Amino acid sequence: MRICIFLATIVSLLVAQQNELKYLQYDTDLIPSAEYKARRDSVRAMIGLNAVAIFYSAPERMRNGDVDYLYRQADNFYYLTGFTEPNAILMLVPKGISVRMNDSTTQTVNEILFVQNRDPHAEAWTGRRYGTVGAMKLLGMQAALTNDKFKSLFQRLLFSGISYLYAQPITSDVTGTLFELLSPIQSFVDNVKRRNSKIELRDPNAMVHTMRIVKSKNEIEMLRKATEISVVAHNQAMMSVEPGMYEYELQALYEYVFQRQGAEYYGYPCINGAGENSVILHYNTNRKKINNGDIVISDCAAEYRGYSSDVTRTYPANGKFTKEQKEIYQIVLNAQKAAIATIKPGVLWNEVTAAADSVIAEGLFVLGITKSKTGMAFKKFFNHGLGHPVGLNVHDVGQEKLISGMLYTVEPGIYIPENSEGVDRKYWNIGVRIEDVILVTETGNENLSAGAPREITEIESLMKKKGIGNQPLK
Repeated sequence: MRICIFLATIVSLLVAQQNELKYLQYDTDLIPSAEYKARRDSVRAMIGLNAVAIFYSAPERMRNGDVDYLYRQADNFYYLTGFTEPNAILMLVPKGISVRMNDSTTQTVNEILFVQNRDPHAEAWTGRRYGTVGAMKLLGMQAALTNDKFKSLFQRLLFSGISYLYAQPITSDVTGTLFELLSPIQSFVDNVKRRNSKIELRDPNAMVHTMRIVKSKNEIEMLRKATEISVVAHNQAMMSVEPGMYEYELQALYEYVFQRQGAEYYGYPCINGAGENSVILHYNTNRKKINNGDIVISDCAAEYRGYSSDVTRTYPANGKFTKEQKEIYQIVLNAQKAAIATIKPGVLWNEVTAAADSVIAEGLFVLGITKSKTGMAFKKFFNHGLGHPVGLNVHDVGQEKLISGMLYTVEPGIYIPENSEGVDRKYWNIGVRIEDVILVTETGNENLSAGAPREITEIESLMKKKGIGNQPLK
């Protein structure tokens, strides 16, 4: 009878446990846990049997008072785990370490995720936690322990004969619970600085950054989705904008469309600069009233499952470009087309940049805005780089030589502020940037954001339609 009662209790606990797990992941299009495991396997293979690697989650950051910023996981930690909770540590031990598991058995494992304990009181306020069971069942971790076990295991490792410790530097914004959890690492680092140690300290970030340069099929799909969401938002903005609106109304439209399509965040603060604000590269105050005749730069994109797109469109507030706006816009578009045409495996990024630079230099000279089409005179009006990789960070890791599976933005621009010396006033306060996300393919490239029009006639045609962003609120 006792055995039957015991077995029934175990079964009921397992059923309750599975019922709890189903509430932790509402999304069904996440990157499979097997891919994260393969990444951890790669790190273990790279560091070798005489080393240990430790990665930690992003800190929680206070906005003001008792209000925190919306939590966002650290890029490298997320890349290796897919875990989105704070106060967590990943330990990779290629030669293995024996640990006492949650079912009281002892096992030798080569990876451990230390997570927050389940806490019904805390979960009633901030949501359900994975706990150790969820981390193993849903994330495919070989072992998961509560984070209070990290200190003792870390100290064991220091006396286990390892030669190298790969540990991320503990940054100044790490405070509170996470800082306390990482204090054994900080103590070790301090000791290394004071005296020689038999264990060499190394930073694992560069190694993981190299892994992140070329995106997997699943990562490309995440970036494709983030970009498709961004395209819909840009199209709605072009259909909705009209003189008399405020820049913040466009911002609200973008963020609404992002979230309506399932994006958790925007990739960066939305830039909606009209008129004189179109010439400010990272303008995000978004408080100006949009006037008839203004040109509008909207640099806004979604982040989907941690992957950020980056798309910019420039359009006339009243739906019709002026002659001068057309002239500047066409130079930028021609420069972008020239740059994109060069993108394929084996090409160097500076070759892509040179293609855009030559078009802009020639175009500005022809309009009389610069006095020479040689040299760097054009850089006064195109004062930023041509683009950057995208991925888990909107300005992601990359390299000079292009490889199939890399994603880069191509974003030439021309910005002519008021009172620009030697420039006809008819061009003042015209800022134009066109930005698309380009996937390097085996045979060339694919523009993932091509669904948002770039041609002048196509933009003006789309803007004749009505979007959802200027309907009156009641």
